[in-house]
Amino acid sequence: MKEKLDTRTDPILEECYRMKEAFAAKFNSMQELYDYLVAETAKNKALGWKYAPPPPPRTESDKKD
Repeated sequence: MKEKLDTRTDPILEECYRMKEAFAAKFNSMQELYDYLVAETAKNKALGWKYAPPPPPRTESDKKD
């Protein structure tokens, strides 16, 4: 018996796709998007938002897991 595939899309993925389309319509290049995100981060930090530091880079021993 063949399994019937669920054709519904995950609502979270649908929202991600909508966001991707909105960013693509607003910015002409990845550099423009990057510059926008850097400016937004600086603005939010000035407003007192806290950001977690990025994780440390992986080492060769970490990559073997």
